[in-house]
Amino acid sequence: MGLDELEIAGRKALLGFTQADAEALLWSRSIVQRALDDIVERFYDRQTSIYEVSVIIGDSETLNRLRAAQRNYIAELFSGNYDQEYVNGRLRIGLVHKRIGVEPKFYLSAVKSLRDILASVLRENIQEREIFIGTLAALDRLLYFDTDLIVSTYLRSMVQEIEASRSQIVRYAQSLEAKVAERTQELEKLSRVDFLTGLLNKRAFVDEFRKELLRGNRGGQCVSVVYFDVDKFKQINDGEGHARGDEILKCIGNTVDNVKREVDIAGRCGGDEFCVILPAADIDGAQQFIGRLSDKLKGKEPDLGLSFGIAIGEPGSRESTDELIHRADQDMYRAKARKRRVETRRVAKPSGQESATPDAMAAAEPPANSQPVARPRVRNAL
Repeated sequence: MGLDELEIAGRKALLGFTQADAEALLWSRSIVQRALDDIVERFYDRQTSIYEVSVIIGDSETLNRLRAAQRNYIAELFSGNYDQEYVNGRLRIGLVHKRIGVEPKFYLSAVKSLRDILASVLRENIQEREIFIGTLAALDRLLYFDTDLIVSTYLRSMVQEIEASRSQIVRYAQSLEAKVAERTQELEKLSRVDFLTGLLNKRAFVDEFRKELLRGNRGGQCVSVVYFDVDKFKQINDGEGHARGDEILKCIGNTVDNVKREVDIAGRCGGDEFCVILPAADIDGAQQFIGRLSDKLKGKEPDLGLSFGIAIGEPGSRESTDELIHRADQDMYRAKARKRRVETRRVAKPSGQESATPDAMAAAEPPANSQPVARPRVRNAL
């Protein structure tokens, strides 16, 4: 508590405790010593009559220890020496009272009881009234001094506990905030990500596409939209089971995520329908992406067929995200229709004649994309 000799002297001066008071108490020491056992016995008779205090004291062994400590305390009251060591002893008493749960009201009641008992002993043994009054006044000032020290220690200990609890609460609150922030990020991610493929869900995909379309218009760059789905996906689900269908969708999602650029945006827009936005990419860039994706998927799912559609968003065209996606979707369905025609012609060929491959027949069809640009035919199926 930082109670050096100067601070101790200052506290004594505030209470008017002088060297004369110390000498008066030392003079009456022999009187108190002769009656010490009786003083302690009378004191604890009063204390144990208070139910709350008797509960705190507990068993007889604890009571005997307290009696011995009280004898030492009373002897120190009349020692005439009230230096820093004396003060430290009073501070320890304050800490002990706090630790064992003695509330200040019980301590103050105990001080009052001890003061009354000591006053009666001094009155019986000091014949001269002026000496008795001076000695009792000195005792009162010293008891005030002790009480100030003990209660200050008690309160300081409480403040330290409160500060420690506050620090724990702050740390706990900070950990909760961190957990909430982490959980919020996880929930936000989950709300944007398709749980099966790991790509963006349709809502999040359209939001990101809208932002990218605005950036492309401001920067004067085109944006390519690649839309594709799995050929005969219903037959896969019906024939091989939904678990097999989910496995294929996961494979596609993982492969798309691996082959796309960091700036590209990929999402699952329906059951087996996917869309990829390629910023600053023209028709050639879109076809290159399709080629990379097709090559990767061939190594994983050789029998898997996909149909692709492409739409190019030119800067300044003012087409919306929905319009571009719809245009790419329609292109995909035209590609799917061409494949069906190719398969129909192949099946209708007389036996023994060589059939044209689906890719060759699809290449003979007019360009499916509505963009007025000449481009190589997109490979629509694996």
